Amino acid sequence: MNPNARAKSLYGARGAVVSGHHLATLAASDILRQGGSLIDAVIASSAVLTVALPHTSSMGGCAMLLYFDAATGRTHALNGSGKAPLAADRAMFERMPQRGSRSWLTPALVRFWARAYGRFGALPWPGLFEPAIALARQGLACPEELARNLARADDSLLSQPGFREAFLPRGDRLSAGDMLVQPRVADVLSEIADKGEDGFYKGWVADSLLAFSASTEGLLSAEDLEGASADWVSPLAMAAGDVGVQVMPPNSSGWIMLEQLRRNWGGGLEVRATQDKASAMADAILAAIDVIAHKDRDPQEVMEAYAAGHAGECALPVKHRFSAEPGDTTGFVAMDAQGNAVSMLQSIFQPFGSGCVDPGTGIIFNNRMYDFSLSEDSPNRLRPGQRPVHTLNPYLVMRREKLVMAGVSPGGVSQTTTGFQVIDHAMRSGMSLGAVVSEPRWSLGRDGTVLLEEGIDGRVAQRLRERGLTVVENSAHEFYFGSVKAVRALEGGRMLEAAADPRRQAHAIVW
Repeated sequence: MNPNARAKSLYGARGAVVSGHHLATLAASDILRQGGSLIDAVIASSAVLTVALPHTSSMGGCAMLLYFDAATGRTHALNGSGKAPLAADRAMFERMPQRGSRSWLTPALVRFWARAYGRFGALPWPGLFEPAIALARQGLACPEELARNLARADDSLLSQPGFREAFLPRGDRLSAGDMLVQPRVADVLSEIADKGEDGFYKGWVADSLLAFSASTEGLLSAEDLEGASADWVSPLAMAAGDVGVQVMPPNSSGWIMLEQLRRNWGGGLEVRATQDKASAMADAILAAIDVIAHKDRDPQEVMEAYAAGHAGECALPVKHRFSAEPGDTTGFVAMDAQGNAVSMLQSIFQPFGSGCVDPGTGIIFNNRMYDFSLSEDSPNRLRPGQRPVHTLNPYLVMRREKLVMAGVSPGGVSQTTTGFQVIDHAMRSGMSLGAVVSEPRWSLGRDGTVLLEEGIDGRVAQRLRERGLTVVENSAHEFYFGSVKAVRALEGGRMLEAAADPRRQAHAIVW
């Protein structure tokens, strides 16, 4: 590849927005130009993403965010991940369902919007949904990412109730550029704009979702919808020298990224800077394999370890085989001239989630139940009303206690390996943010195979193979390397820099 064919940094002094779709980025920037808060922009962008990228996000899914309030210097974390239905019981499953109506967790995204707006909203609530409503009702061009995932949809998706009607409206799969019209989704968004969260969790929308669940032998109940929650929590953080990184606490897997940073920065960033680059990368990959192998650690144990100032070493030996199931996600990052910042991800987990689309609302449901374990001994075992271990990993980076970067990336648990690499490059190099997100990356396949993008030193593969690992060099895998959205503050916050990763769909605006 031509070395100049990389993401380019954009610069400005007033605001910076990056999201997974250009129309979501435009909606957010319009809200900010109208005097809205960053949380207003999050909600407007998030709603558009449910319309524009329905294979990654839906009102039938979930979200998490970190919001840095410059006035107080405090970071607020909002956990809008779904919970297992109250009727869910391990005895009813031989294995966790990957598709279908019993793979749903209770949708929490709309509750997430309401809780975020209740604390930090500024503009009138109804106006935040106008862009998404218009796009759903009038239609938008099918994105290339949606078309690519549709082309790969197999019978496990095509056979799910409502899927063909939603995504094969004329009998054929939508192609990039085809018109995608979602009038029922527009009706739901209009109801939410008019009635707030009750427009989703009560009334005709809730009745439709519950009827669909009952007709497909799903587990969702009115009590589940009423109990859907989005909770303000404290972020998890680690520091190395003058750099600090903040993530969502468990049930998020963000701690896995912190542990990778801790293990690699343990001797200080200066030590890493002098280490042979190939050796450093091989060591980082081995550390990631070890940490991810233990991703189902008890959340309380993780929280206590970080409260004590360290994650604590895992007592188990390194494993080279682990569950790193792929997922698909979309997100949003932004900063404003006042120094506020937000990092947000939303998801229905794997592409198209459960595959189930309620015909009365047009809403596609998540398949996050698949994140649970059926093992009696697992801290992540399925329990009614509980949240599973979760892959969403928004992050914020501080330097000398000043906010310097916000970032997200899709990619299941590889969100943590992508995040580690981006933060490590950004904090230890003088590269532009565009160059940082374009650097060749490594990732881990679901069976523990190490994937190396083109441009990574061949000595890395050699050293990993010497450790008994399977390595694929020059990988161009369309999923595992993510798609970074990142914003950085320069010159003490007087200038903003943004970059959108070209590996998948992403779009940045700075002004």
